[in-house]
Amino acid sequence: MGRSPKTLSLIVKIWPLGDWVNRMGRWPVVGPLLKPFFRPEENETIVIPVREAVQVPESVVLPEIILRPLVERASARFILNECLCRRAANRPTCPQDIGCLFLGDGAAEIHPALGRLADGDEALAHVRRATEAGLLPQIVHAAFDAWMLGIRFRRMLAVCFCCDCCCAVRRTLRLGPPIFQETVLRLPGLLVTVGPECVGCGRCAKVCLVGAIRMENGRASISEDCKGCGRCVAACPQGAIALHLDPEVDPAGQLIARIERRTEIGG
Repeated sequence: MGRSPKTLSLIVKIWPLGDWVNRMGRWPVVGPLLKPFFRPEENETIVIPVREAVQVPESVVLPEIILRPLVERASARFILNECLCRRAANRPTCPQDIGCLFLGDGAAEIHPALGRLADGDEALAHVRRATEAGLLPQIVHAAFDAWMLGIRFRRMLAVCFCCDCCCAVRRTLRLGPPIFQETVLRLPGLLVTVGPECVGCGRCAKVCLVGAIRMENGRASISEDCKGCGRCVAACPQGAIALHLDPEVDPAGQLIARIERRTEIGG
């Protein structure tokens, strides 16, 4: 069985110190010592934009089309009672009662007082509830999550439902060292385009967490460093930026193949 609620509460209390660790990761002397905590081997996140941010056929339901295969193949599913990021941030306006969904044998090891085991339908209903609340799904495989909950790293996967102000991944992108950017990946087959409506106002560049947008010749130019989070889509007053799913790519299939190289969540 994983960590008790009492132990987890102690971890959450010191959670705000993570911002200092992020900042120290940028320091010339201390940064190299902290590098192992930020490397891709220990962390990987894939953002799944919600339907409003992505231009897809009417028959496609995001993010369920991406998450359903993962949920269905998982040997166990566990829904946390609360979001630990939002609890630690102590922002009462955020939906704290919508917690992460954990998948795999490791999920069955989470202390039962922290949430509940769920079947596939319940897990997908939780996904829908989270996205309807405006939260952004992220598929996360992080050693810190496994340590925090006291479960096996190579037998678990998390689906987090993030807000922009509390999410640990987004805060680390803002404050942490550049190496952490390598751990956040764009969804396979997700394309980002800038249309002729762009007037070069620069608002998209200001909200980009990874500096992937620059103004060139009076219009926005988006590099391959883009993570596909959709923040620029929401920020553009002209509606000039769009996300598309490449019809030639199977995003769920490629995603599963990538995850299977890192962890095992099936039975």
